[in-house]
Amino acid sequence: MHCFTNSYPVIEPFLAEFPNLYVGFTALITYSRATEARNAVSRIPLNRIVLETDAPYFLPRQVGKNVCQFSHPGMGIHTLRELSLLKGEDMATVLDTIRNNTKQLYGI
Repeated sequence: MHCFTNSYPVIEPFLAEFPNLYVGFTALITYSRATEARNAVSRIPLNRIVLETDAPYFLPRQVGKNVCQFSHPGMGIHTLRELSLLKGEDMATVLDTIRNNTKQLYGI
């Protein structure tokens, strides 16, 4: 599911009904006010998550608009870091899982 920004109760039936579904999260999760998406991230199994930039939208919280006016793939590290924090896992483990999820999703 592309660019998920909603709550866990919204995605839960999809996860149950579609076992091959992956949920994409953007840098929106780097903002503490994105409580629904952040809660969903914490409840969705890591092996069902992929990361997106949705560039040029969703500039990560850590990047000021005086630094860059738009997001790009190089900023994905901020979303990865936040995902790692929300999951309570180290970045290397999360990156490995996300990489495997992406390969599985795209059949590469």
